[in-house]
Amino acid sequence: MKQVVAAVGVAAMALAALSGCTIAVPSPTAPTVAQSPAPPSFAPPTIVAGHDAAAVAAAPMTFAAGTALRASVPVEFSDILGQPPQDYAETPGPPQWKLLQKNMAGQTQYSNAAGCKAAYWVTTHQGPLITMGDDKGSTFELMKYLIPSVLPDSLTETTLPWVAEAGTKGPGITFLRHNTKGAEGVMASSVWARMLGTADTALMVTLACPNDELLASTTPELMAKLSVAPPSN
Repeated sequence: MKQVVAAVGVAAMALAALSGCTIAVPSPTAPTVAQSPAPPSFAPPTIVAGHDAAAVAAAPMTFAAGTALRASVPVEFSDILGQPPQDYAETPGPPQWKLLQKNMAGQTQYSNAAGCKAAYWVTTHQGPLITMGDDKGSTFELMKYLIPSVLPDSLTETTLPWVAEAGTKGPGITFLRHNTKGAEGVMASSVWARMLGTADTALMVTLACPNDELLASTTPELMAKLSVAPPSN
């Protein structure tokens, strides 16, 4: 069986626990060959004729624009959450975010002194959730996988930075966002998700804070230090 979804399940209300989930389909039959060809003695170029990575990176990555990406080339996040604030008028203090884990099963987690927890992760081989040419519909399917009770009316379109280096200015990439209000024993939380069908990549971000006010004030702070990095040639 071939593992085609390696997303991390998100608790719909509190996002207090993240657990691995998979969807499996039969793997294709491998062709038989009498003799393997000799490996090349040089690295072939990675530039694809007719693909302008710079143009793709310079334009907003809307849902419709997802088809402009190179097929099956994963897209990654970039972050500067572990860096101190860049206030050159003062001696830099400690970072606002503390790294909890880095790229474990594709997931990176941070926390801050206010009690907020942020995580982002990337998965590939998302076939069962993808409708080719329909990133918005595929993103909704991803949201349903993460939060089975989610309804279309509860999702809003939003953007994250679409730049190679987090913290720099540039266009945005469209995500769907789901919010959960805080309550007694329940942290206020947001989940952002984007499926890039052509790139066969799922992007997810979560932020949970002790209350709604902290979530609202912390969200722009998180987005100022997190971005989705366009692939380059």
